[in-house]
Amino acid sequence: MLRSSLSRQMQVIRHANQRRCFAEAAVSTQLKEPDWDAFQAIVTSDEGKRELATLRSQFAEIKSKLTSHSQAPQEVKWGQFKDVEPVVLDAFKKAMAGLKIPKFDVTEHVKKVDTEFDPLLKSAAELEAFSQKRSKEIQEEIKGIDAEMEKLNTRTIDDELTADPELLKQVDEDIAKGSYY
Repeated sequence: MLRSSLSRQMQVIRHANQRRCFAEAAVSTQLKEPDWDAFQAIVTSDEGKRELATLRSQFAEIKSKLTSHSQAPQEVKWGQFKDVEPVVLDAFKKAMAGLKIPKFDVTEHVKKVDTEFDPLLKSAAELEAFSQKRSKEIQEEIKGIDAEMEKLNTRTIDDELTADPELLKQVDEDIAKGSYY
């Protein structure tokens, strides 16, 4: 029973040390905080703002987990196990002292991720350029429609009839027949 509790304690410590090493490697890459205000200014739709808020909370959660896991684990309180067989306790102390967890080299993985993201970034830049071009075209169309609406709002019947003599002739005929309603 005591042996199994010591084994479990050692596994917990080993897993904590492994998580710490991985977290230290991740934190050592210096996660840069994105400019959330700039993103907020760019995103205009409600759905986009919800997605941005979700992304922001996930980023904060991951960052806090990495920070918490990168801290050194608690020391084993060997005094708790004083009732255990001294030979077993010494063996565990010796094993714990000799435990070396290898450092995780993150540069290779970062390079791999960078090569996977490069095409995505290129595609995003192309889509951004297309989007800006299309946005300018749409803005020009909107200006044209606004100008046309302004013309229609200020145009009188006399202006319309002067511009279309056929319509004037037809209106005069309808009035003469008495079927103008």
